[in-house]
Order: sequence, then structure tokens, then C-alpha cells
Amino acid sequence: MAKPASAPLQLDLKRKTAARLVEQVTDGLAGLIESGELRSGERLPSVRQFAQHHDIGSSTVVEAYEQLVARGMLQARRGAGFFVAARAGQSGARAVFVPPEPVIDSAWLLSEMFADERVPIKAGCGWLPGKWLNDEGLHQAERRIIRSPGAQQVGYGHPYGYAPLRQLITQFLGHWALELGIEQVLTTHGATQALDLIIRTMTQPGDTVMIDDPGYCNLIAMLRLAGLNVIGVPRTPGGVDTDMLETLARLHHPKMFFTTSVLQNPTGTSYTPACAMRVLQAAERYGFWVVEDDIFRELGQATDPMLAALDGLQRVIYVGSYSKTIAPSLRVGYIACQRELARQIVHTKMVLTLTNSEINERLVHNVLTEGHHRRHVQTLNATLLNAQSTLNAKLTEVGLTPFTAARGGMFSWATIEGCELSAREIADRARQKGIWLAPGDFFHLSAPHKTSFRFNVGYADVPELFDFLRGL
Repeated sequence: MAKPASAPLQLDLKRKTAARLVEQVTDGLAGLIESGELRSGERLPSVRQFAQHHDIGSSTVVEAYEQLVARGMLQARRGAGFFVAARAGQSGARAVFVPPEPVIDSAWLLSEMFADERVPIKAGCGWLPGKWLNDEGLHQAERRIIRSPGAQQVGYGHPYGYAPLRQLITQFLGHWALELGIEQVLTTHGATQALDLIIRTMTQPGDTVMIDDPGYCNLIAMLRLAGLNVIGVPRTPGGVDTDMLETLARLHHPKMFFTTSVLQNPTGTSYTPACAMRVLQAAERYGFWVVEDDIFRELGQATDPMLAALDGLQRVIYVGSYSKTIAPSLRVGYIACQRELARQIVHTKMVLTLTNSEINERLVHNVLTEGHHRRHVQTLNATLLNAQSTLNAKLTEVGLTPFTAARGGMFSWATIEGCELSAREIADRARQKGIWLAPGDFFHLSAPHKTSFRFNVGYADVPELFDFLRGL
């Protein structure tokens, strides 16, 4: 028999613990509901009764009840009070959704891999382990945001983005000898939106563009979705094949060349100074724009050339991001370019998405200014270089050939010689053993001649992977 609504609920509230009373009440009631002591449809004591019995404020009870309503554990009925909500499975057999077996293709790599938790070893994923990110700096920044006036946390931000963060970006680029004004910088929802805005602003369906080959799989999909004619420029250990770049530019008259100058995804390679100069000379000679996707700049070496700095943003559009050094969940990127072009891209941004989240941009600004970010990046760089060196050595031991010597960064690109299986067939076999691999096919414009894979140095150093590769 259910207890009457007036009966007090017995909760042991410890006022000297770190947990707030609201959290204790919420967790205590949730426990009673989950254990079945409070049953579906049962009415809870009124706010006043609960508060008087436990000698706490009515506002504490209201907040706890509302949190449980938000969780779907309570229902609020106007004029009647709060009642325990019906739980899934109490009104009959619950249908169980069994997701289909994943098909390892580019669509899966672009979307489903982010949410698919069924295979534990994500050796081919595109993000860093959480323990390698600046979680403490982010937590401190969050606390500073919470203490800031409420007016700074609501409403739309500036179309160009949070001004103090954009000022920091100009200072960062200034360290690489790129002098520019704050009006030449706009923030974006990550580097992916930055690339999309550039594509939408500067190209028309049918235009020809060039990209690194192999290159960033999301970019390949975006360019094809925009109806562009996409041509690949072979990637080399020192950047790109500049002779082929010259030939392709002369034959096809491309409008843009999308490239990554530092620690490219997927190969992990960086431009040499000579390669950088030849790419800029070709851009000037044949009249195409260079989009420098430089999201790994902080993870590179001090001697790595920056195309935007060498060019002064005359023909280069620069894209950066904080996903790799702070947290990918913040989704904060940016574009640096000529003033008039920045104005045009901002117009595109406002048409499509309005402003970005200023709260996230303030978080990034706080992380960058709280005093620990530089040391965090130094530690992360050392960790990545060590992990990449170790991974390359182990891949070599089991018969794979790394594309280049370890330079740091997130990825190693390696090829299997003399294997009759395709990269996708190997990836499918790996999945059955609990290992996600990223086949090289996903990063090429057409079927590659070699069987290659992208490995994430933060996730790939596990015995199960090397045992599997050795067995091939």
C-alpha cells in the first residue's frame, strides 16, 4: 500500500559534506524511485511539508523536484503537486533496439564512429584521449564563466565573434610573423564550419578545386556536396608534390587549393620551407587561392612554415581551431583572411547560423589566459612525439611501413605490403575482433594502389592491434 502524500520521506541529509543540499535531495529521491520504494504514480510530499520535515528551505526542495522533472523521474501536475513518473517497461514489455552491424565506409567514419561504443579499441579515430586534454584549465575557465555577470552569458554574440578571443588570435599569429588586424579574424563553429563557410562564399557548383591526396575525409565530402570538381595533389613526406601541383594548376585552372601545412590528417606530414614557397609561387602564377587548414599548428615544430605568414594573407585564407589542444566539445575555430573577404564570409555565416556560442568562445579565452595552456601544450607535444615514435616502431615490427619518420602530432600513416586483402576487408576483420581501423580509401579521391591505414597514436598502442596485424 502506497504511503499517503503527507507522510515524510526519510532522507539522511548531511549538511557538512561537499555536496549541496539540492544534490543530496535529488540523489536521495532518485534512489528511492529507482529502488521502487517510491512507485509510479505516487504523490510526493508538498514542498512545504518536505522542507519542514528536513529543516531545509523551500527553494531547495523546489529545485530538487524540478531537476527530477527534467530527468523524467517526476511529473508536475498543476494544482496537484509532484508525482513519480511511469518508468519504461512498467506498462508492458519494452522493445529493445538492437543496432545493426556497422558497415565500415566513409559515412560511418564521418558520423557513426563518434557515437558507436560497441567496439572498444578505436585505433583509427580522429580525437585525442580525454586524459591528454587540458581538463583542469577548462574546469577553471568554466568556474570563471559561472562567476561572471548573467548578462554576459545570454543573448547573441558579435557576428565576427568574441573580440578578446579574436585579439588573442591576432597575437598568436603575430608570433609567426603574420601581422593582421582584429577585423581580419572571425570565429566559427570549429574548423569544419570554417571550411564550409569558405566553400559557400568563394565557389560555385562546377568550379575546380585541388586538395591534398590523401586528405581530410570530411573536406572531400564537403567539396563533393557543393558540386565541385575535386582534384587531388599527391601528398609527400615533405608536403605535396609541387611538380604535380604545377601541372594540375596549368591544366585545370583551379579556383582554390585546400591543404594542411603542419601534421596533416591523415599522413602526419608537414611542409618543408621549399615546398611552402613553391606552393605560393604556383598560386601567384596560376591565380588560385590557398586555404591553409592549420588546426595542428600548436602541435608542430617551431621551424614548420606557415603559408599565411609567408604570403601575408594575399592569396592564403587561414583556418585554425582549439579542438586538438583544449577540447573538441567546445567547437571553436576561426578564419583569418583579407578584410573584405572576412566581411563576405561573416555575411555567409550570419545567413546560415547567425553568431556562434559566445559562452564557448569565452571559455576558450579563459583557458588561453589563465596561465597553464602553454605548459599543457608543451607536455602534450612531448607525449604525442613519444607515442608516435613508439607506435611507428611497433607497426614496423609487425610488417607495416610508416609513411614518414615521427614528427609528433596525432596520426601515423602506414602501409601493408604484399597483403591480398583490401584495406576495407582488413578493417572489417578488425572490427570483428573489437578494433576500429580507418582504411586509407576514405582519405583518397579514388581507389588507392596501396593498402594503407590512419592510426591515432593516442589509441593504437594496444597489444590486440599488433596481434591482429601480425596475424595478417
